[in-house]
Amino acid sequence: MEKNSDISQESKSKKYVNTFLKAIMFLLTILVSTVAAYFYHKTVVQTAGVGILAAAGFGSVLFAIEQSKEDDSFLFDNKEHLGRFTAVYLFSLLSSILFPMLPIGGWPYLAVFIGLMLFSNQVIGLSAGTVLLMVTVLIQESSAETFFVYFIGGLVGITVFAYLDETFKVWIPLLVSLLVQMVCLSVQEVLLVNEVLSIQLFMIPAVNCMVCLILLLILLKFFSFAIIYGSRDIYMDINDPECKLLVELKAFSKEEYYHAIHTAYLCDRIAKRLMLDDAVVKACGYYHRIGMLKGENSWDNVNHILQEYHFPVEVQNVLKEYIDKSEKIISRETVVLLFCDTVISSISYLFSKDSKIEMDYQKIIGAIFKKKLESGIIDYSRLSFGELQEMKQILVEEKLYYDFLR
Repeated sequence: MEKNSDISQESKSKKYVNTFLKAIMFLLTILVSTVAAYFYHKTVVQTAGVGILAAAGFGSVLFAIEQSKEDDSFLFDNKEHLGRFTAVYLFSLLSSILFPMLPIGGWPYLAVFIGLMLFSNQVIGLSAGTVLLMVTVLIQESSAETFFVYFIGGLVGITVFAYLDETFKVWIPLLVSLLVQMVCLSVQEVLLVNEVLSIQLFMIPAVNCMVCLILLLILLKFFSFAIIYGSRDIYMDINDPECKLLVELKAFSKEEYYHAIHTAYLCDRIAKRLMLDDAVVKACGYYHRIGMLKGENSWDNVNHILQEYHFPVEVQNVLKEYIDKSEKIISRETVVLLFCDTVISSISYLFSKDSKIEMDYQKIIGAIFKKKLESGIIDYSRLSFGELQEMKQILVEEKLYYDFLR
């Protein structure tokens, strides 16, 4: 009960911190944009208009943040680290009031849009970037064409970088976004402003793209350090059979410990063949029964342990889907865990009755698949029929491994 109380207190504390961060972003958006409008010699009415529009715009950002929490649609582990987004947003906010000092074609908004998206998600990044772009355009008193040129560039940048994953293949998204940025800025310089084709007109767009490239490389370096490699280090720790939590499970029950080891092995094998996130699936194999350390393997008990040891959000989501009976099994990772756990449990049970029994693994695994399909438990899953058949074949091929369960 004491541990549960500590976790609940930690959750409340995090909630208060997140509320504080959102309040700071909201108030500073209004204050900074209003003060900036005043120092750029806007009229009282214009200054008030900038502040009101900034407040209304950031209101949509706050709504997007709350909605993303409800939908669990944050990228990577951004849901648990609103402070990172806050830091990027406040830096971008200060930059947005300095951009009017630059030539209109020299605003590096591509980096702003992508940075805001990487540390939240597509909707939040696009909303926040648009609000900041609006503030810059209003202060500069630029045309609608200028707004849409940068908006389209940012939209394309967010779209191509939205597919960034743990493999961290950034060069194609980087090239595409910079190319579109160059084209959009060139259109503005040549067609909308000067209307005369000249090599010199491409200088400002070229400089803008170079600045965006440098900023994006810095941003992506920080992103890889904070998220990509940070999460890899976490998985290296929790996927070690000698991890503290697994050692506790072994002391509690050797049977449960070895069940976890065997399940994790099969999960890892299948995840790699199906091109899933093998680190996530393997971790779920290790910890899908960890709630037994607190008595029964209920979702409440499992969740308390996952929160206490700060497990990655991806692992939490899969285990919740698998253990919480009120959840539908949707993700492919959960389906893999379901069949691996069932196969290990079934074969272990049969060996416990007679350790020398000769089994027809193909028949046993075929029966397991038939029963699960008929039960409708995976009717809503994203796993295709072809992937299901491949998983079945992999499990049948592991017949030599099952002798370890005797």
